[in-house]
Amino acid sequence: MTVQRMTRREFIVEVGLKAAGAGLMLNELQALPANAGEQPTQEKAKGSPPMAYRPLGKTGLMVSTVSFGVMRLQEPAVLFKAIDLGINYFDTAHVYQNGNNEILLGKVAKEYGRTRIFIASKAQPFKLWKEVPDKLRDMAKKTLDQSLEESLKRLQTDYLDVFFIHSVDDKSWPLNEEILAFIEKIKKQGKARFAGISIHEPDCYVEVIDQVLKSPLYDVILASLNFKSPPEHGEVLKKARKAGLGIIAMKTQAGGYQSASTPSVSPHQAALTWVLEKDYVDCAIPGMVNMEQLAENTAAAGKKLSWSDRKVLSGYYHSVRDRYCTMCGACSGTCSKGIRINTVNRALMYCEGYGDAALGRETYRELSSRVNALSCVGCSSQSCFCVNGIQIAQRMKRAHNLFA
Repeated sequence: MTVQRMTRREFIVEVGLKAAGAGLMLNELQALPANAGEQPTQEKAKGSPPMAYRPLGKTGLMVSTVSFGVMRLQEPAVLFKAIDLGINYFDTAHVYQNGNNEILLGKVAKEYGRTRIFIASKAQPFKLWKEVPDKLRDMAKKTLDQSLEESLKRLQTDYLDVFFIHSVDDKSWPLNEEILAFIEKIKKQGKARFAGISIHEPDCYVEVIDQVLKSPLYDVILASLNFKSPPEHGEVLKKARKAGLGIIAMKTQAGGYQSASTPSVSPHQAALTWVLEKDYVDCAIPGMVNMEQLAENTAAAGKKLSWSDRKVLSGYYHSVRDRYCTMCGACSGTCSKGIRINTVNRALMYCEGYGDAALGRETYRELSSRVNALSCVGCSSQSCFCVNGIQIAQRMKRAHNLFA
């Protein structure tokens, strides 16, 4: 008798269709971490809480509360150590390090065991959407199909646990017919188990998430969130979590600038603790590039925010408020030339806070000359205003001098 063997992707499709047909929904007690059969080695310092796990919305995935933003990592040993410490969810994207980031993660996943960890990647649907708006529909399908296939090849896998529409900055994107058709297709093909959007643009943050809630095809939201985020951002994320979507926080350390810390508390660890205390957050993906950052972040798992932590956070923000953009969006519309002030500030944050000048330059150069800081160089207008005291004109000119 001939035995039919089923590929991993075919298995995912069949199980997914059966579960949907039967109306099954994994609850918190049924959901298991990726490495449920082989418990990770907990190598945290004596007295530290073990890694905690939470259900990622209604997906059934049990993810480590401290997960891993791989974007800037270059040393695979850090990934192996992260897995030893209990981290089981890893976030990358098609564009990170020109694809080399996915290659790095793919090699580690293959050696460690693909089914023992969760992998998420992302792709932007419209590479030049502001420059050629008449080609939106044609570019969406072609760009997403090509990006996903390249990502799967680099990651040495035939499926993603979560696929994200990357860096959404227009409220029309989530319900775009091409995007919805693409998400439906890759789920049916088994190329992605779940799908979501990533967002950090304050101008449309709330509106985008409200649009996401209108389609049952979305399962997860990856959004910027930290102790200085506008209250309305937290409120809309609560709304999404109540609707069953998984919530993953990024940009959790409010810029990661170097600042004085006490012997026992760092502002970055306190900032991550603040995020993880929110009951509507399933996990966070702080970007990590070395063992020191990994140790600092994993120590936040299960930690409670103390009075000292809050004091440290207050001191940290006071020391960086002249350059850290809280992404409140209040400056939107104050520039008569339409400069993307928030994005330019984010490019500066990557350079000055993360210490990654290349990432800052890349982010800045994604903006067209119509919306980058070129027009600010000879501008004498005083209309641009930051409610938190950032000297916008000076910062815009600095960005153009650094990155142009």
